[in-house]
Amino acid sequence: METIQDQIRELQLSVRAQQTSIRRQRFAIVTLSSILTGFALISATQPAGDATFDKITCRAWQVVDKDGTRRVSAASLEDGSAVISWLDKNGELRISSFTDADGSAGITWVDKEGKERIHAVTEANGESSVGWIDKEGNLRINALTHPNGTAGVGWLDKDTETRITAETNTKGDATVRWADQGGKLRISAHSFADGTSGMSWFDKDGKLRINALTDPNGLAASGWLDKDGKPRIATGTHADGTVTYPTKDGK
Repeated sequence: METIQDQIRELQLSVRAQQTSIRRQRFAIVTLSSILTGFALISATQPAGDATFDKITCRAWQVVDKDGTRRVSAASLEDGSAVISWLDKNGELRISSFTDADGSAGITWVDKEGKERIHAVTEANGESSVGWIDKEGNLRINALTHPNGTAGVGWLDKDTETRITAETNTKGDATVRWADQGGKLRISAHSFADGTSGMSWFDKDGKLRINALTDPNGLAASGWLDKDGKPRIATGTHADGTVTYPTKDGK
């Protein structure tokens, strides 16, 4: 089984990876927004009456309501992408779906104020994600699946700092992590594929201070470390019924 230090490094790397993925998601949302905004400026046409066609081939089309307000638009753009957009009765963009030349595809939902609130995308590299954005334009929840088989959800605070992450990996492990306002890992709960489960607490400097676990052999134990990382208290119950409670003065 991994050592505590291995687990700490893995948890910290996973948090940073989640933050990187969220920043990429935010960049994708901004890029998509600029494309959709430009497309939304296409002028509306007045309805021309009923018509019947066997086949229509075009680069763009639009649907208008009885007042001539554009409600649905579709276009194939010069960069190889294709977009379909839905607008409300005031002609404001509310939903837009797209495919890009690189193989990615997605859909965005916009609120009545014109701000993007939900964004779902599948990337060309096999990653897929859904992001929820607050009214200030900050990503707050992000759910992802990775090509390597891992999946996770991240919750961000109003300052876009990752505060909670939950994930599963291909080995059968599941982990939930809590971070403070500065983004430092403070609590981690994990269940490993081998049947071990545990929870760890870290101080404000990111140092492990308390660790508790149970393993498949019937051991249940907890340990307390001082600020220098030295074990000071260790307790446990064993499968044979024995109980240990050793301590160290650290000197």
